[in-house]
Amino acid sequence: MNDENIKKMADLLRRGASLLSQSCPQCGSPLFKIKDEIYCPSCEKKVVIVKEGEPIPPSVEGFMLSDLSSVLHNKLRETVESIKNETDPNRLQELLRIIVGILDALERLRRISQ
Repeated sequence: MNDENIKKMADLLRRGASLLSQSCPQCGSPLFKIKDEIYCPSCEKKVVIVKEGEPIPPSVEGFMLSDLSSVLHNKLRETVESIKNETDPNRLQELLRIIVGILDALERLRRISQ
């Protein structure tokens, strides 16, 4: 944990935030409760805690799908860039298979999101 993150955490405590016993699932930093929201000062993101067996709130599901869509679009761009200079037919076939899989996943996400 760097000094900047420690300063953010100290500032949150000074402003009345509560330090929670849970840690961020992404970076492992301590989580803070500000009013009714849970926040990770290291990631600078709100965190939603869902207990096992509880349904995922619709707002979180939408965010997760949006995040997944963004990751898939980035992977698609990276794969297309790889194809541009590829000369090995076997590797080219593998890259095309990956693109078809990504496009299939994006189409399924589109249908889920409607």
